[in-house]
Amino acid sequence: MKRILIYFGLTMTLLWSVGCQEKAGQAAYFSTPQEAASKAKNDLLAVLRSRKDIALGFEQQTIEKAQPAAPMLQYQITFEDLAAADSFNTLRRNALAAVVPLVADGTVATVVGVAKSDAGWKVASLADKSLASEVDVVRKAVGPQAQIVIYDLPHSGEKVYGAMQPVTRGAGTVLYTNYTGFNLREPVPAERLLPVLKQDAAEFQRKYGDELKRQRVVR
Repeated sequence: MKRILIYFGLTMTLLWSVGCQEKAGQAAYFSTPQEAASKAKNDLLAVLRSRKDIALGFEQQTIEKAQPAAPMLQYQITFEDLAAADSFNTLRRNALAAVVPLVADGTVATVVGVAKSDAGWKVASLADKSLASEVDVVRKAVGPQAQIVIYDLPHSGEKVYGAMQPVTRGAGTVLYTNYTGFNLREPVPAERLLPVLKQDAAEFQRKYGDELKRQRVVR
């Protein structure tokens, strides 16, 4: 089922990107992630209104009233960084991407992936239902005011979510993940999760290191 949802998200991304490219002829850049997400929302609505023959799985009215929430910075962790890390805070570097939830009535309707360059923020992906579902679970667990970051693991397609309440100023990060052996709906201590990730990543490298170097392994 998860694979089907991923394929659905990719299909929506293609529908969105093709429509935009045909209309604009080039990528559009914005000064903030929320502005880019608003543009993606309008493009999604255009698809919903013009392609009623395709069952896309979205309620048009829900998307219409959905608003961009605070962006979640997305960090791509390397094997080297993970091996050397003594906390998740040390893994927060080189965040050139973010995920912006589109929220309606307190629920994440969908998410927009945005990427940053010297020209500004641009839309990179749209309507990943699997990611939207996970983000919704985490937001409801920690509250809409919490600052959430996303860690992409080097050896797994699963993600780790770190949530911080504004009053803690970054201290007391709570972690959530669907990684093997863990439940997204239950917070997990960093001292329990990090050693598992480090061990599994090291084992993955031992098994597939040569293929990784030749870029033959695609996560």
